[in-house]
Amino acid sequence: MIEQRVRETIREQHLFAKGETTVVAVSGGLDSVVLLNVLLTLREQDGVPGEIVVAHFDHGLRGEESERDALFVETLCAQKRIPFCTDRKNVRLHAEEHRLSTQVAARELRYEFLSGVAQRVQARTIATAHHADDQAETVLMRILRGTSTKGLGGIPYARTEQGCQIVRPLLDVWRNEIETYARQRQLLHREDSSNASTKYLRNKIRIRLLPELARDYNPGVKTALTQLANIAREEDAYLNDLAQREFDRVAQPEGDRVRIEAKSLAVTPLPLQRRVITLILYYLCGHTKQWEHTHVESVQSLLDSRSPGSQLSLPEGLTAWREYDLLYIGKQASSSHLSALPLEPIDVTVPGAVELSESAIRLEWTVTEGVPQRPQDAWEAHFDADDLSGSRIYIRTWTKGDKVRPFGMNGSRRISDILGEAKVPKHRRAVWPLLTVGDEIAWVVGIRRGQQATVTTRTARTLVIRATELS
Repeated sequence: MIEQRVRETIREQHLFAKGETTVVAVSGGLDSVVLLNVLLTLREQDGVPGEIVVAHFDHGLRGEESERDALFVETLCAQKRIPFCTDRKNVRLHAEEHRLSTQVAARELRYEFLSGVAQRVQARTIATAHHADDQAETVLMRILRGTSTKGLGGIPYARTEQGCQIVRPLLDVWRNEIETYARQRQLLHREDSSNASTKYLRNKIRIRLLPELARDYNPGVKTALTQLANIAREEDAYLNDLAQREFDRVAQPEGDRVRIEAKSLAVTPLPLQRRVITLILYYLCGHTKQWEHTHVESVQSLLDSRSPGSQLSLPEGLTAWREYDLLYIGKQASSSHLSALPLEPIDVTVPGAVELSESAIRLEWTVTEGVPQRPQDAWEAHFDADDLSGSRIYIRTWTKGDKVRPFGMNGSRRISDILGEAKVPKHRRAVWPLLTVGDEIAWVVGIRRGQQATVTTRTARTLVIRATELS
């Protein structure tokens, strides 16, 4: 019995919360009329779903026939004393303006309308009448067009769109069962004449291909396709869970970009690489509608790139680029693309601090009595304050030909070589801060200490400078 099957689906898939308002999409066709009747019956028996509001969208594609559909649904709701909402949009105009197919345009406008109704009546759930035959058709259609494991999963029992939960209570019910149910209960409904047209791929699959496959190859082809969908959804969910863990391990969101440890992701199995990249694109855009397999493959290619500065342009205004062992994906206006203009020299007056927006580095300095503990890391430098007395101490950026005499080494080295060996991205080298004493560079900040004003056991006062990178 259909009611029992739907009851089990609702329970197993957690489609409704008791007492909550649900918007039911009713076109007036057989499937949606049966869905409404089943949900009304279950509400009386189980209290699930709660209040029902019917929503009917008129696509305006079939002239008077569409108008009669809307009138039929309105009359049905009046008889059953159910709240009724309707709207009509010019689907063809929307398709032309946005360069969409008629079907895609109709879907966009329909779900926009349904979500709007749900918001007005404070409902979080929208029920549609997709059934098991729809599932089989969807899977076969995606196979013919080319799809992924996610695509093989077909129509999910529930998904989120525009802040609402879209649920399909009839997804375990076959079309012939729906027809029998309607016939036994003498349910009136409308016939959509466009369903008989084979100019649409889905209709062609339903009317021609599936009957041929059932007749000549496998009588249970529709069952096989729905089983494939169930298996693919379960495996897709499992792989997504693994991908999320991998994302958490190798990726770090930074506002309008994501930083990835390229070498770590590169040794991950390819299927998980693709899914991690897809998760990143979803994080940045909120969807993956415009993304194709070729875009994901292009990003993957950067993981193995031998060029430390490789980059590529992506849809939605995104860019993917390598910075040595790091891969970034984000907006071109990302904060990582810092100004290449050198900053004006900044004098160091103790105590003090400065944030260098051009370099994305903050510097703090103070003088302490005696000799403090050794610097924690390369981002801290100590100088004998008395040895610096009388010298101009200031922060500036690199200029061509700059050299430093590194502490513990003979001779001098080019600043450009030091920045390159430290894998400072090219776009940051021109603005990387240098601590200068007089005419000599005393510290390539965060990288290499010079030989000036070395702290010894005889040092009475120590200039301590600490640098931190700004996020």
